[in-house]
Amino acid sequence: MIFGFNTDLKHADTVYHVQSEARAQNHLLQTQVFIKGRCIGKCTSSFAEQVSAPDFSEEKMHELLREQHRRVLDAIKADKLAEVIQLTPPAPPPVPAG
Repeated sequence: MIFGFNTDLKHADTVYHVQSEARAQNHLLQTQVFIKGRCIGKCTSSFAEQVSAPDFSEEKMHELLREQHRRVLDAIKADKLAEVIQLTPPAPPPVPAG
């Protein structure tokens, strides 16, 4: 089962789209941040060590994902996004033909 969260958050003059999903087969939680459709960075964490715990469940995985999603939203609000995501470098400018 794949589930996740999508939130649009306006901060200052920028609208951020924050998308989080669990990649259960890889034991990863991934949160990506977009501005105007371009991914500006992501936060990925593993829950592989927790899977073997007797009380681990899909609900626990969902809770971990919710916490990660909330952490990124809070970082945007506090102007500390670069502290919680790995920023994607901007694309190089196009090279003129000729």
